[in-house]
This record gives sequence, C-alpha cells and structure tokens, in this order.
Amino acid sequence: MSNPSKILITGASGFIGRELIDHLFQDYYIYAFARRTQLEAGVAAHKHIEWILVDIAHESSLATICEDIKQKGGVDYIIHLAAYYDFDNEPYPEFERTNVTGTRLLLEEAKKLNPKRFILASSLAACNFPPPGDIINEQSPLDADYPYAVSKKKGEQMLKAYSEYFPCSSVRLAAVYSDWCEYGLLYILLNTWLSSSWRSRILPGKGESAIPYVHVNCVARLFLRILEKTERLPQFDIYIASPDGATSHQELFDMATRHYFGEIRHPIFLSKWICAIGVYVRDLLGRLVGRRPFERPWMIKYIDLKMPVELFYTRKALAWEPRPRYLIMRRLLFLLENLKNSPVQWHQKNTDALTKPSLDRPNLILAEIMQSMQEEITHRISVHLTSPDHIDQFKPYYDLQDPDKVKWYVETVYNLLIASVRNGERYELINYARSLGKIRSREGFKANEVCQALIITGKHISAALLVLPETKGMKLLIHDWITLSVQLAADEVEDSFERMARLKR
Repeated sequence: MSNPSKILITGASGFIGRELIDHLFQDYYIYAFARRTQLEAGVAAHKHIEWILVDIAHESSLATICEDIKQKGGVDYIIHLAAYYDFDNEPYPEFERTNVTGTRLLLEEAKKLNPKRFILASSLAACNFPPPGDIINEQSPLDADYPYAVSKKKGEQMLKAYSEYFPCSSVRLAAVYSDWCEYGLLYILLNTWLSSSWRSRILPGKGESAIPYVHVNCVARLFLRILEKTERLPQFDIYIASPDGATSHQELFDMATRHYFGEIRHPIFLSKWICAIGVYVRDLLGRLVGRRPFERPWMIKYIDLKMPVELFYTRKALAWEPRPRYLIMRRLLFLLENLKNSPVQWHQKNTDALTKPSLDRPNLILAEIMQSMQEEITHRISVHLTSPDHIDQFKPYYDLQDPDKVKWYVETVYNLLIASVRNGERYELINYARSLGKIRSREGFKANEVCQALIITGKHISAALLVLPETKGMKLLIHDWITLSVQLAADEVEDSFERMARLKR
C-alpha cells in the first residue's frame, strides 16, 4: 500500500494499544501516542509506526504535536485508548486530569485534524451491576459512581457533544485479557487458586460473582471492523466489546483448578459478612506495614453480583462477536499452559500489568520546557553564529547575510533535539547530521565549522536550561540528551565529511 490511511492511537504502549498496533501497522500508518518509549513497550520499529511520547493532558505539547501531524496531512482516524485506572478506587486527581481533561483536549485537537471517525475506549465497568434478571446492553447508562466510572461517563458525554464536528463511536470494553492473562483481577484469582495458600479454595459468597471477559485479540478485531465500516455507521454510536452473558468465579475456579491440578477441587464458600471481616482486617494490617493486599473493602459489595451482557446491536451493526475459540472458558487452557511452561514470564507480564505506570516522566517535562523557550534560545544562537565577533569561527554563516536562513538551520536542530528528549531516541538527529555533512561538504564548508556550530548550539541550549528552577535535578538528563546528542551529531558530520573526501579522490 503506497499511501496507507493514517491513524492516531493514544495509549499505544498499553496492553490494548500494543495489540491494536500489531493488527494495524501493515495496512495503516500509525501515530502512536504513549507515555513509555517504544523499546519499553516492546513494540518493534517499523516504517509505518511513528512513536511519539506525549502527555495528552498537557495542552501546549498536544497542540504542537497535532499541528505537526496536520501539516503532514492529518489523520483519517483517531483511536483514544489512553486512560488512568487502578484498583484502589480512590478519587485520585489523575482520573480527572487524564481521563477527562486529556480526552477534552484531544477532542478539541481532533476538530483541526477532522478525522473520518473518532473512537473512544470506554468501559462496561462504568455501568452499575443490573438487578437480578436484567442485562447490560448498548443503551445501558454509565451510572456507577466510583472515580473511574465517573471519568468514563464524562468522556462519553464529551464524545457525543463533539460528534457534531466529526463521526464518533464509543466502545465499552468488558474485562480485557490475553493468553498471558494481563487482567489484574483475573491474575489475582488464578494466582490464589493455583497456589498452596490457605486461601486457595476460598470463594466469596456463593461463588456467583460474574463479569464478562473479552480477549484482546477480539477487541482489536472490533476496532478494525469499525474502521472498515465507518462510512456506513451513524454519526454517533455505542458498541460493546464483550461476549454475551458473564462468567462466574466458580466457573473459572472449577475449570482452572481441574486443568492445572488434574483433579476436581471443591471450593470453600465464605459468607459475605465473614469475607468482609477478613478483608477489613487484612487491609488494616496492610496499611500498618505499608503493603496493602489486592482485596479492598470497596469490593465487598460486589460479592455474588452479576453483570450479564447482551450485544444484540453491536453484533448487528458491525457483524462482530468474539470468536468461540477466544471465549474465556475455552481460552483459559492457553493461560494455564503459558503459566506452566513459562511461569517467570507469566508472572512478570501480570505484575507489570498491575503496576501503575509512572506519571513522572522528566524527559516529557524537559521537552515542554524546551518547546516554551524555543524562540528565545534559537534567536540567541542565531545571533551568536552571525555576529562579527565570531566571524573567524563561523565565517560561512556570517557570509550568508541571511539571519532567517541561519535561524531556520538552528530551529531544525533544536526541534530534532526536542524530539530526541521526548521520545528517548536519537536516530532522526543522527540521520539529519549525516545528510547535513554531505550537503555542507558540497557547499564548501569545513567539517570543524559545521561541528562547532552544532556544539555551540548544544552549549547555548544546555546553559539556558540549567539556570531554570524547573530543571532542578535534570542536570544528568540535559547532559545525556542535549550535550551527548549534539556530540554524536557532530561526530556523524565529521564522518560524512571524511566519506565525501574519499569519494573525491
């Protein structure tokens, strides 16, 4: 495909984001927005993947990046996966900052990018458990009142409002898992039941707690189906990524223990009030020692509640439903085989999934500071390069007699340094330096003139950043990603000059 459609995906380094990229990168060009580097996320480099580290809740950063994407031709689709979630159920500010503010800012930028469709990843977990005998479907309200649910409800409300400007779809996800599990609650359950712990046979209540589970492969196929059918879909709609029904703890327990141990194990049922006492006591002890257990008091009220789902509308509108071989009761065998054959990797993947991603990304902060100071610093460097006081060192730049052209050179390097800091990689800067050496060699520059201009650029940037109170504690970061990056670029320029000299012999 010579000119593939372009997709902007937020949350690209997350569990669903990685799977979705794997399904799309051959046929689509992807702008992958993430808070972790491509290497950290384990996503292989590809010509169709442009990895961009960005905090979507940072307005100026998001606007700058989206403007750059617009200048490159914009995007055809936006898939918004990025969200903050944890099992603490505490009203952390990050729910509002990322899930609400970040979504609003992205929707606002989407007005400029004018996509064919904006797809939001929402959650069935934002719905209250229905009364016995009722079901959850596409028309069910997002009426749960805990922080994550409230943030998702606000997201869907904004999405519907912005559907005035471009087509929008919300996808309400069931509990998403993989062949390695990677869903926190399911991992804790399996890890307990398949252990030698005294709790390994205990099921709360009657073991009837039930929610729907959906394999990440099926989720990716649903998003792909929306892309394929977008022209035939309504301006705004809601879909459910889930199988029909729900799977109970006892069903999972029976299947998991029988296949793992090769025998039938009978669970021990504990009444809700006994479970409550146990959870409160363990949580109190956990608070005292600074290591709370996964089970939290807020979970008690969900014992023996069921969330059966029916996706009649999604099935009809998208011709989609989970493939039978990916249903949890069948796929559980794959999870257990991976656990048996690769236990270290299995536990590592799941502990990684449970670990909250770091919200402290100093490289993103530094990139934002550099962005805000770009005009001031590039002007200062341009003046230095074209000043009569430095004519002996930078005569070719002085001879240009074109300050705007010199400033453009400086801004090019500056922008590449910002990208290096933000994305944690230097290949674009190195590639530019390689080309720069060839061009300047043909123009009659000397290698030391070009290298010194680069080094002076790095020194000015570093000096301007290090005096700021906002960069306190970033000295090493500035050295690694400004000073060393410029030195690498200068070395590449020298190599290019030497290669050009050899060709002339």
